[in-house]
Amino acid sequence: MINLIIGKNSNLSKLLHKNIEHAELISSQSIERELDDLNLNKYKTINIIFNNFQVSTKLNDLSSPSDYISRSIMTTARVLEYIKKDNLTINKIIYSSSSAVYGNNELCHESDPLQPLSLHSSLKIANEKLIENFSNENKIDYTITRIFNMYGGDDHFSIISKIKNSYLNNETLNIFNNGKATRDFIHIHDVVEVYKRLLDYKVNATVLNLGRGIEMSVAELLSFLETNGIVVKTNSRARNELKTSTADTSKLLSIMGEMEFIKIKDFLLEKILHTKSLLSK
Repeated sequence: MINLIIGKNSNLSKLLHKNIEHAELISSQSIERELDDLNLNKYKTINIIFNNFQVSTKLNDLSSPSDYISRSIMTTARVLEYIKKDNLTINKIIYSSSSAVYGNNELCHESDPLQPLSLHSSLKIANEKLIENFSNENKIDYTITRIFNMYGGDDHFSIISKIKNSYLNNETLNIFNNGKATRDFIHIHDVVEVYKRLLDYKVNATVLNLGRGIEMSVAELLSFLETNGIVVKTNSRARNELKTSTADTSKLLSIMGEMEFIKIKDFLLEKILHTKSLLSK
């Protein structure tokens, strides 16, 4: 058995590699060469996880449109072409998509119409369709995971890491609309646990939301920290944004059962206090 993780540098890829047996990280920059080196025909079971995200800091950077498209959908296409060329038998494909594909939906169910509001989310949908069509045509079991607001791990981009760093560095946190918009936050370790279940069992879920189904605003998080003696300086600007984005988790819970998800308030408070303690030594 071998588990191929496409997208070597992503936060999720690195943690999956640490927590899944027989896993190999594949760089989007040298896909064919790295796959050749693995001699995949010797494996009876091949699973593929696509984590070929746009770099978080370049979601809106179109200075090189060809690079932008390449990082998005061409990476996926090249891997699928490789499968066909070498006539590989694939056991399972997981594609990491995003809740951004839902657009302005307040409670997002997997069967809801998709309403992309950006090029990034539109390309996610294109990837989803490519995986869906390829898998159906080749009779491959697949799951498209629509991940909501993920935090934790080697995280330098989420609002959660920004809150923590702003407080610890005594910096002002830039927020929008006084932080009133609500999001559905899920810890990266919980995402990894779901992926492990998807790989270990044949799950009847071609599309699966990954969230906790709980609304939480930045304003609520900051208020919670303040009640615990942690005051984060903020600067608010007005901007058009989604007012709310929350996962319908009924399908996820039917698969994961009694799984205990990490609670964002507990995580953020513990992370700040622990790091503050280390810095004070």
